[in-house]
Amino acid sequence: MKFRNLEIYVDYGKVDISLIRNFEQAFGIKLPKLYIELCLNHNAPSIKNNCITYYDFYNDEEGMTSIGFDAFINEEDFDGYSMSNILRQYICDDSIYGYEHVYSFGSSANGDWICFDYRDNPVGDEPKICIVIHDEYDKKTGKHLLFPIADNFEQFLDKLKTFDEVMAKYE
Repeated sequence: MKFRNLEIYVDYGKVDISLIRNFEQAFGIKLPKLYIELCLNHNAPSIKNNCITYYDFYNDEEGMTSIGFDAFINEEDFDGYSMSNILRQYICDDSIYGYEHVYSFGSSANGDWICFDYRDNPVGDEPKICIVIHDEYDKKTGKHLLFPIADNFEQFLDKLKTFDEVMAKYE
């Protein structure tokens, strides 16, 4: 299956728009239109081109990780333990280590969060995309390290590569 440049090899079906709207209402945000379009057709898609690079300015090095998308799970199917359920928001709810207006929509193979970053415009619908490192903290603020990935969701999708494509630049 294809969605734009994504090569999808499995998903959990389609998402009812009411689940998306309920999520937006619960957190007081507007999700990007392209993200909604993806989810309406492919709930939590597993993709071949699942690798992303970013600049880790804290350690002055390039970071690379593979990502997975969270799922929209309705209340009847929610078991309370699913780590991939988008309703489980750890970043915006953590006043000590987290960030207000930052909401995860996926995770990395390392357990880091791939997030919508609404800090520049909390009422907008084209947030930046960032990665929040789950086990590293800024020495000054004490918060999880956060690194930008893309200016919006479309740019994020365009930056996704296969593992081989990312590794090719090191050959």
